[in-house]
Amino acid sequence: MVRKTKEEAENTKREIMKAALDVFSQKGYSRTTFEDIAARINLTKGAVYWHFKNKPDLLMELLREHFDKRFQNEPVVNTFNDLRSAMVAEAERIQNDIEERKFLFFAMFQMEWSEAMMNKLHETIQGVRDFPLQRIKKALTNIKNNGELADDIDVDEVALLVLHVWKGALSDGIVKGNNCNFAHIVGRSIDLVVSGIKK
Repeated sequence: MVRKTKEEAENTKREIMKAALDVFSQKGYSRTTFEDIAARINLTKGAVYWHFKNKPDLLMELLREHFDKRFQNEPVVNTFNDLRSAMVAEAERIQNDIEERKFLFFAMFQMEWSEAMMNKLHETIQGVRDFPLQRIKKALTNIKNNGELADDIDVDEVALLVLHVWKGALSDGIVKGNNCNFAHIVGRSIDLVVSGIKK
């Protein structure tokens, strides 16, 4: 048998991850087996095990990839206009990226986040979960330092409000897909929040 080159092995790994996301988003995490994933791309179960020792290992790799892709090249946010632009751009990216929407549908609606699973993937999940709030807090701190937010406004409280507005719009956008102008809703929601708190 001819050994695969490093590039071929990496391509196979990418195919497995794509197939896993497809099956996870259709069947849910707990009901998906390595046999299901292998069958999706005409591989043996052993080939999947060669790249990933178990399902949590595969899930962690999917989470890392999503995290890296989503939060690379972070824009600097110093004003409310910057914040609105950054959030609308993120919404447009999600709206136009089928694989990203598939991942988010799986993570939000098809993943059974048990306590055991949370403990197993603690560091990865915590990073993915906490980063959006930290990003919003940093942006609002910059905005406050820039003088657009009154000194008596609690940045932590406003950050949670903005995060919940984002999560609500995201959830609706993922469920309704192209029947919902997710980016427009995000922009209008941020406008309303800002009009209520702007100095």
